[in-house]
Amino acid sequence: MDHLLVDGVEKALGWSGPGGLGKVFARGQLPDRALCARLLTPHRLLDLTMRRSLSPPQFRCLQGGRELHPREYIAAARTRRGQAIPMVDMDRLGRLLDSGVTMVLDATDTFDPTMEVACRALQWWSGELVQVNTS
Repeated sequence: MDHLLVDGVEKALGWSGPGGLGKVFARGQLPDRALCARLLTPHRLLDLTMRRSLSPPQFRCLQGGRELHPREYIAAARTRRGQAIPMVDMDRLGRLLDSGVTMVLDATDTFDPTMEVACRALQWWSGELVQVNTS
């Protein structure tokens, strides 16, 4: 299976396979920087954040190594049926990001089909592909 992201990761790390995963520290830069924008841009990440019901630990904000309390960036939004669901308050988040806060969104592949394909390709490459039994 050829995948641009897998090929890019191998080139960036100077690897010919996933043998070093979990064994050695590796740092590199993707040879095709445009690939990152094809996967996920900052605007698309914020769009994902804005349109989903998110709560910790899936969505967190860190400031100076300290995790902020969710009430600082998550508010209850009311549905048409009156249910309260946790949604990121984008005005608060914007101010926090401007102040230097780090935003962490786990499991992005469950929200975005492009990220899902990228994550599946990396799972295949690393040999960590999980088989789901639907029977």
